[in-house]
Amino acid sequence: MPYVIGIDGGGTKTTCVFQKVEEYDPFLKPQREVNIGEGTNPLSVGFEQMTDRLHQLVQYGLEAQGILPGDVVGLCAGIAGTRLEANRLMVEHELKQLGQQLHLHPDAFYEVKSDLYVALRGAMQPADKEGILVICGTGSNAIGVSQAGHLIYNGGWGHILGDEGSGYSIGLQALKAVCKAYDRREYPTELTGMVLDALKLASEQELIHYIYREGKSKKEIASLARLVIEASTHSDRVAVAILSEAGDELVELVRGLMRKSASLHEAIPVTVAGSIFTYSDIIKNRFVEGLSVHRAGQYQPPYADPVEGAIKVAMEAISKPTI
Repeated sequence: MPYVIGIDGGGTKTTCVFQKVEEYDPFLKPQREVNIGEGTNPLSVGFEQMTDRLHQLVQYGLEAQGILPGDVVGLCAGIAGTRLEANRLMVEHELKQLGQQLHLHPDAFYEVKSDLYVALRGAMQPADKEGILVICGTGSNAIGVSQAGHLIYNGGWGHILGDEGSGYSIGLQALKAVCKAYDRREYPTELTGMVLDALKLASEQELIHYIYREGKSKKEIASLARLVIEASTHSDRVAVAILSEAGDELVELVRGLMRKSASLHEAIPVTVAGSIFTYSDIIKNRFVEGLSVHRAGQYQPPYADPVEGAIKVAMEAISKPTI
């Protein structure tokens, strides 16, 4: 029985699922066996490591589900870091090599899209032809698709140039708030004790060594966002302000998309994905309210996960039900 593979490859984790071609229904959300591995953004881990991780993930899935490699007739991978065509083509080449090594069907097709695109396709309702998606996890960015199929992007500049409203940005704001509170330039906040305990630091001044001498990763800084979310549930005014500002920044991603393209109108469906929206009611509510205030689309809950978008794209690439 023929299968297709859907992959959602982000900066911190990669998800892989398999779909029987003959059983696919875009209006159903099946319970799948999901295989999860490490991040596969080639700009972060390099193309060689990206390929190794994808190879391990696909191979494990084939073996765990008892699928014959030759039954796999197509693969769609939404991979972070592939918005540039040169990078997309390089990933496509690596996937074709991977398919040969794993002995997938000799006529199998390989579709490579940005992780943003497959996330958008997964989040949109099956009958929708247009929509906007804002993703907010470690980083932040947005994508819109018009009725005519034109794609418009916003954000995605990385943690130095952008990522406003993201987990990284929230974590960094938490560290800054602790420093400002110590200097009496900010209200006292319970973030001080929470951050110092989490980082195992004895005083605020040890933050200097923590940040500047130990080279902390984006993921480590972003992990501090959970402390801000926790403090906000205790009505800590500093934490609430940080999250409210993050929600406003995410609304600006949508407004920017609309300024870029008149085809994105005030009634267009807007949905979200990412851990920050999942765990912070303040950010999500602020975002939804902001859309209404600025007439920047109509919020609707996401339909399915990004990896389901990869499956949808893979199925669209099949002209016949079987090979």
